[in-house]
Amino acid sequence: MQFFLYFTALTVEVDGEAQKGAWSSRFVPLTPGSHRVDVSFRYLFKTRCCAAGTTVELREGQVVELEYRAPQLMTSPGRLTAVG
Repeated sequence: MQFFLYFTALTVEVDGEAQKGAWSSRFVPLTPGSHRVDVSFRYLFKTRCCAAGTTVELREGQVVELEYRAPQLMTSPGRLTAVG
């Protein structure tokens, strides 16, 4: 059933600013400091399904890679973790 997720848009929200797009890698340039990152998608009648979030602390020139994983059950939260 998870292959249905490829037909939905993934929403990445950085500091409250939402960006909808495909389930793929994306680069979001940010200034140094603390930033809130939330990820979710719309599924059936739920607007923020399987939401996950984290706070990222960035230094000048630093790049942080995050990975989002959707859960097996659509009623569970997703997982957003730093890679590397």
